[in-house]
Amino acid sequence: MISIVIRNKNEAQALESILSILRKVYIEDIDEIIVVDNNSTDRSVQVAEKYNCKIVTIENFTYGKAINLGIENARNNLILLLSSHAVPVGNSFFKNSVIEFNENPNLAGMRYINSYSNYIRANNNNFFVNDGLTFGLMAGCAMVNKEVWSKFKFDEKLVFSEDKEWSDRVMKSGFLIKDFNETFFYHIKRDEKGSLNRWKNETTAYYQIHKLKYPSYVKIIGSFIKNIFNILIKESFKKISREIKLLILKIKVKRSL
Repeated sequence: MISIVIRNKNEAQALESILSILRKVYIEDIDEIIVVDNNSTDRSVQVAEKYNCKIVTIENFTYGKAINLGIENARNNLILLLSSHAVPVGNSFFKNSVIEFNENPNLAGMRYINSYSNYIRANNNNFFVNDGLTFGLMAGCAMVNKEVWSKFKFDEKLVFSEDKEWSDRVMKSGFLIKDFNETFFYHIKRDEKGSLNRWKNETTAYYQIHKLKYPSYVKIIGSFIKNIFNILIKESFKKISREIKLLILKIKVKRSL
């Protein structure tokens, strides 16, 4: 059987949606659902209770810490890490995942194919990941071997990309990450604030993981000025081009009347 770990903060509506699907469609595949809640102030906790989830509250949240806490509280060896915005697809999703892990004891984790480019890359690599930092697990929907996790915990200091860093680390220790031929839907709409915050976390984690030095203030300001200049030129060119096309059309209309 399988344990599911869902990290959550104020996602009551999305949480209710995914929990209702899991309980209705995959009731025979799932043993327990653990919601790691980051002090939600909406109805998240009540929703989790409604669907008989085990609720674990996390303090001082990081993505890696939430995953570790969820897996630590799971009673099964196979754990699906799942976002409330991700929906496993197909009756064979869990059954085939279990079979794959049972047939390959060296399998540390499994990412699920969710795009055409992902499928092409997976097919070219015999459905195994060969670059953990770039194409490792996606914690929004990924299955983890708890026995391997017990030796390699997720990094709790990273602000993002804890799934990719973990994949790279276990692969370097001889374990495998599979690009599995099952899929899921991922649905989320971020506002500008959410998108910018995601960029900030992704960028910070990228420099942390690759141990790179971030550009100086001079380069940051210089890049800003360059980008603004390019945007102004590009937008101005678009507007001028449209006005020229409009002028030509006006002349054609004039000639036709």
